[in-house]
Amino acid sequence: MSQEVRAAIVTGASRGIGRQIALRLARNGINLVLAARTMEAGTSRWPGSLAETAAQVRELGVEAAPIKCDVTRRDDVQALCDAAIAKYGCVDILVNNALYLGPGMYNPFLQTAFETWDRNMEANLMAPVVASRACLPAMLERGRGVILNLTSVAATMSASTPGASGIGAPYAVAKAALNRFVVGLALETKSAGVGVFALDPGAVLTERADQEIRTGRRPNVMARQPMDIPAAAAEYLCLHCPLELSGEVVEAKALVERLGLV
Repeated sequence: MSQEVRAAIVTGASRGIGRQIALRLARNGINLVLAARTMEAGTSRWPGSLAETAAQVRELGVEAAPIKCDVTRRDDVQALCDAAIAKYGCVDILVNNALYLGPGMYNPFLQTAFETWDRNMEANLMAPVVASRACLPAMLERGRGVILNLTSVAATMSASTPGASGIGAPYAVAKAALNRFVVGLALETKSAGVGVFALDPGAVLTERADQEIRTGRRPNVMARQPMDIPAAAAEYLCLHCPLELSGEVVEAKALVERLGLV
């Protein structure tokens, strides 16, 4: 890792894949600006909080700045990036990991509220767009940087019928749009040394997924892999910025197995 790399933003860092990515970046000496809605332990139905992640990051010898951020609100996303840039001068690595998984996510089309569409498009597409627009200018000026966007296989295929056990259209459509955004942005940034990636983590057993499956809130329709796999893939993309993969949807498991990352 270049000693010039100073700071990264990781959204959705209170738990799950986001927390694991943050810890891996911290082990490489990168200061973290951590974003999520859950600031303190015990304030969410799900395990994990920004305070806990920040404490773990600091134990690894780097700085951690936890910032409350709702990625369905563009002002929150802009304020997050502004704070990171004000603190470090630039953001070297932007990890757009947070997503919206709220009420109605498994509903058939005619039972899906327009609000569900709006929240999915804001969190899963527009939040990465807003954050990328805020952080990209300094990356281009410095001739290096990474924008990593967590996507989903739902963008290209459905596991089963919504309303039975499959996820509804808003999430899938938003992730498909995110993939196209990655392709388009990479065409503009690749020659300048800035990598833009879409990482498909696969089906992962996060803390939230485990709890939702056990309580019947989420259908259990597929085998789930440990969080180490997408976290290791994200670490590689962030630290090495393989420009030959910029603009592509990278499958975490395939990358990890090919490079022997875990």
